[in-house]
Amino acid sequence: MRSIRALTRVAPLARATIARTSRVGHAGVRFYSEEKKPEAAKKSDSILTDDLLAQAGMEVPEKDAPKQEQASGEEAEGGASEEQKKRWAGTAKKSSDKSSTDLKRERRSNMAYFAMLGMALGYTGFLAREWDDEEEAQRHSEVPEGYSPAACYGRVAARVSDLFNYFNDPVFEKLLPDPLPEPYGRPLTLVLGLDDVLIHSEWTREHGWRTAKRPGLDYFLGYLAQYYEIVVFSSNYMVNSEKAVAKLDPYRSSISHALFREATRYKHGNVVKDISSLNRDPSKVIMVECNPEAYSLQPDNAVHLDPWLGTAGDKDLVRLIPFLEWIAAQNVKDVRPILKSFQGTHVPEEYARREAIARKKFEEEFREQYSRTGGGWAAKFLGIQPQAPPTPMMPMDYVRQEGQKGYEAFQKYLAEHGEKILAEEKEREKQILNEQKFTLNKLVTEGLPKPEEIAARQAELEKEAQQQLQQQQKN
Repeated sequence: MRSIRALTRVAPLARATIARTSRVGHAGVRFYSEEKKPEAAKKSDSILTDDLLAQAGMEVPEKDAPKQEQASGEEAEGGASEEQKKRWAGTAKKSSDKSSTDLKRERRSNMAYFAMLGMALGYTGFLAREWDDEEEAQRHSEVPEGYSPAACYGRVAARVSDLFNYFNDPVFEKLLPDPLPEPYGRPLTLVLGLDDVLIHSEWTREHGWRTAKRPGLDYFLGYLAQYYEIVVFSSNYMVNSEKAVAKLDPYRSSISHALFREATRYKHGNVVKDISSLNRDPSKVIMVECNPEAYSLQPDNAVHLDPWLGTAGDKDLVRLIPFLEWIAAQNVKDVRPILKSFQGTHVPEEYARREAIARKKFEEEFREQYSRTGGGWAAKFLGIQPQAPPTPMMPMDYVRQEGQKGYEAFQKYLAEHGEKILAEEKEREKQILNEQKFTLNKLVTEGLPKPEEIAARQAELEKEAQQQLQQQQKN
């Protein structure tokens, strides 16, 4: 019955289409007469009605023509009744421009997403497990035990934090070896920043990369090496800064250790130099830096200097020597209260100001004591014009005098024996490499050496070194 109704609708449209055709042209092609075709025919785009298109599962475009009121139970002109619309509701399939291949890819992508979600949930459950050992439990003692939501969340958060800390923490727990015993070691450790503190690097189109040493750097390192264990700490990686540090101390006489970016801590987007990982007493460590973020964890241990940008007339490094020398001469138990009193100031100028006040007070007390002891009274009694007392020397003046003598003597020794020291150092490195090769060969052929074998080999090397020393002393 529906087919008959559809055909009855098609017939008028077909007749109207045939009526609009004109004569056959010379090429056997029929042409439409634009002048004679009626306005209704211009709007007809297909011989199928909207009902047939909807039944075939195709989308029917909405028409711009205004809606007309339809009588109840009767079909509207070119449309369908309300009863038919209700009956056809939900029967038409939604058309799509996606091919079957696209649909398959979409399904596979959804399956992959679900698989990744399942893996993430599974890994989260794995992280929420109980602590593996007692050491891990003690490290995270604030996390409660059991499988409550709070405990599971705490273990997951702690393990994720440990995973990121593996990349953010220094490469070793102890960045420096154990300090040397007295009298070989130094009581204080001086940590010096490298970039824009000791050196400055810049790039130009004419010369490329160039690196300059800060004025007075050689004297600064050589003089303070008498009082401090000097550690150069760079914010750049070892591959970029190792050669620069080696050129600062060619005889390896002033710089005790060098640390690089691998030894820093990455915290809140900043590179931080954590002195608590140095294997040194923090109360005996002084850090000289130009970047406040580098000493943000221990600001009381820092001496701030303005960044050196390559200016030739800079004197801040040399002017800082008296301050550091004074701290070393005081034999203080904790340097942090002293350094804290200089925070917010330009340390070389502030120390020079305080020293000038102390020197003036010292000289006044000396003159007052000289007058009180009778030196001026005796001269007046004899009718002699009293002479002004000699300018007194403060205790730090004697310390500096002896320090200058020690520095000059050591520089003279390096000038005479520096090449020999370098040759001995290279020979020692070569010997160490040979020992490492021997160890590797033995590891391949015989396996790991036993502890008693290692101790015996070390004792043998020490004995040979003592024999060589005795032979040199006899000669």
